[in-house]
Amino acid sequence: MEEREIQHFEQFSDTIQDEYGGIYSADGVWLLLAPIGKFKTYKIKDGTQIIAQHSFCGKGYDEIYFDPSDIVEVEMPNSVVYLEEWAFEQCQDLKRIRLSQSIRKIPYYCFWRCLSLESIVVPKLVSIIEEGAFMWCKSLRSVYLPKSICEIGEGAFKSCESLEKIIVPHGTKDRFIAMLDEESAKFVIEEDIIN
Repeated sequence: MEEREIQHFEQFSDTIQDEYGGIYSADGVWLLLAPIGKFKTYKIKDGTQIIAQHSFCGKGYDEIYFDPSDIVEVEMPNSVVYLEEWAFEQCQDLKRIRLSQSIRKIPYYCFWRCLSLESIVVPKLVSIIEEGAFMWCKSLRSVYLPKSICEIGEGAFKSCESLEKIIVPHGTKDRFIAMLDEESAKFVIEEDIIN
């Protein structure tokens, strides 16, 4: 078993595998490890509720993880209610992700160094985007934020050098500018958001 797997599997005595090679807790509640090097599009199993730390991460700069994830697109069912910190860290080929409409927080460094991620639509129940959540997403051009957001952590969009717009609902621009750092705040625009 790879070193990156051990962190997740220690707490689970039994696991199951889906048809793509993704590994889940035996009850199907936790996605522990996404498939590696097999599929470009990955549909997370219906009924999954938690995406574990490091489950999509690629090869780290410190060589802790062995294989990069080749996943380009992720479809997340609405059964997912919780993303753990660092869940998609360094999933460097990830361009598109459809997030669950049931999540309420984008955690600490969740999408850190997802270098190919182009756009993100934050679901309408999310109230918190934690520190560094999208840091170093160098291809991220557009972000859609719902009015439910009440807190954005430090550096949430730091080093997103392709960023062109952070789209917020009409009448909320000043509130979002106050939550963002100066570098990110200049990209805030108001538009109708459908999600």
